[in-house]
Amino acid sequence: MVLKKPFNICVFSSGGGGNFQSLLDHQPSIGYSITQLICDRECGAVERANRHAVPVAVVTRGEDDQDSFFERIERHIPQDSDLLVLAGFMPILPKAFCSRWSGMIINTHPSLLPKYGGKGMYGVRVQEAVLANSETRAGCTVHFVTEVIDGGAIILQSSIEVRPHESAWDLGGRVFLEENKLLPQAIKKLMDTMPVK
Repeated sequence: MVLKKPFNICVFSSGGGGNFQSLLDHQPSIGYSITQLICDRECGAVERANRHAVPVAVVTRGEDDQDSFFERIERHIPQDSDLLVLAGFMPILPKAFCSRWSGMIINTHPSLLPKYGGKGMYGVRVQEAVLANSETRAGCTVHFVTEVIDGGAIILQSSIEVRPHESAWDLGGRVFLEENKLLPQAIKKLMDTMPVK
């Protein structure tokens, strides 16, 4: 009997870790292994990782330029990583980093891309734009990361109906719940199609 190598993911986060918690919760049922959490600041995701014995690296930018900052980050990416998952990670990835890890980085975005993507479109700003344009549907996307912000190939999307008189914060909360469901599904889809290192 040949044992299959685990599908190893390295997660990047900058915030409370809601997406990261969803990945932790789905790890046993889907069968991937979270081998590292990398954060650019002390945040809620670090506490969640510590509770689940996931190794953590907090790499702050300090005075570094973008490339130097990401060179330091790369030192913490396990060699056997099959996928890098941006789960609420705020820094923009430099071109060189995207090139080195091409086809191996995915991100969640709180809109139905290509709508409401790109520089400056994150968090509640996205839902404010959705409401300002009287959209009837909102949602989220999991996509591959390239040097073009939110421009990589779409892996999966989930859409919800915009409710009458809904605030951007309320809509954003509902979209976030969809993200938490969609991200593990996207990883499962990739596990079935990507070659394992």
